[in-house]
Amino acid sequence: MSQITTDAGALAVHLDIAEKAVVDVGCGQGKMVRWLRSEGASPVGVECGAEALATARAADPEHADDYLDGEGQNLPLEDESADIVTFFRSLHHVPEGEMTNALAEAFRVLKPGGIAYVVEPVPAGPSFEVVRLIDDETYVRGLAQDALGGAGSIGFERSRDTSYITQSVFADIQHWEETMIGVDSGRRTAVEKMREQIAERFYEHGAKTDDGWAFTSEQLVSVLTKPLAG
Repeated sequence: MSQITTDAGALAVHLDIAEKAVVDVGCGQGKMVRWLRSEGASPVGVECGAEALATARAADPEHADDYLDGEGQNLPLEDESADIVTFFRSLHHVPEGEMTNALAEAFRVLKPGGIAYVVEPVPAGPSFEVVRLIDDETYVRGLAQDALGGAGSIGFERSRDTSYITQSVFADIQHWEETMIGVDSGRRTAVEKMREQIAERFYEHGAKTDDGWAFTSEQLVSVLTKPLAG
């Protein structure tokens, strides 16, 4: 069974990011972009959510220009400008029918020999069983895996597949609700409507710890390589 780790910890095992130009697609509030820079990379974050972009730039004012407004299927970047392109649980958020195009965009902006590092969550496990009450992503996560399965037709070489386990800890169920709504404000109505069922699953699937309630989620990693020219 995979060990519990963080996204950053798993990435560090697989890739050398020091002095690399890295594009984080669907960067959200920029946490990974800031970590990448702290490890010696030259990162750029791409996000289509105005609120998340504003938060990322406010948290990183000296590098505000490193956060770009854009979509995975239409990256605002030059051809062959990146060494690594990352998708941390963002590929399945690309509109249906556009996920393959998002991978093709990653291929376009990567230099020959560059790597697309794609992390997608498994639609199962403790965390998923609670979240699915308000946002069941089984279908779109399956579409993301289908797109990854066709990456060879774009030109990628699928060099490695692996997985790891992440863990989220919430002080209480109110903290969980606030976090879910913070990720997507559109979930508020569903949270309010399903509160009783959420509480039942929260305590059924959560593991009590000294810090609150812990929920694990398995992450699938696909490492795609753009072949060297010639």
